[in-house]
Amino acid sequence: MEAGADASVELRQGDRALLEALGRDGRTGYAELATATGWSDATVRRRSATLRRAGVLNFVVDIPPAALGFRAEARLWMSVQPSKLTAVAAAMAGHPESSLVALTTGPTNLLAAVNCRDAHDLSRYLTERIASLDAIRTIETAPVIRTLKRAGTLLLPT
Repeated sequence: MEAGADASVELRQGDRALLEALGRDGRTGYAELATATGWSDATVRRRSATLRRAGVLNFVVDIPPAALGFRAEARLWMSVQPSKLTAVAAAMAGHPESSLVALTTGPTNLLAAVNCRDAHDLSRYLTERIASLDAIRTIETAPVIRTLKRAGTLLLPT
């Protein structure tokens, strides 16, 4: 569930078929969803709206960064001073270059996915924007050389 989702909304019979169909193709129309679930079009519309309001169902458009002129993607694994972790994460989440910022555990405690115009822009981002965040102790940068899959598989509770 997405942050802010209403945990009181439980998936019920038919929701699995609805979510599986949308997971295969988020553009599936109500008529096809009605066939997949065995519901009427009106029921599909109402249930979809309920799941969206509750934050259980979200639609996301995924555009490869290169299509928008961002040819340098990288993943950053950082070790950040724990007392400053939230502040650093919030600062990075505000950077237009970052598409993902996540708190983690282990040798590193902050992960970021960044998109820059080119290698020079990535270098400037690392040496100016990131370097100015003093609580970052270490950083490992891994340029993405090829993406094989961008969207994840729909995982439903059993």
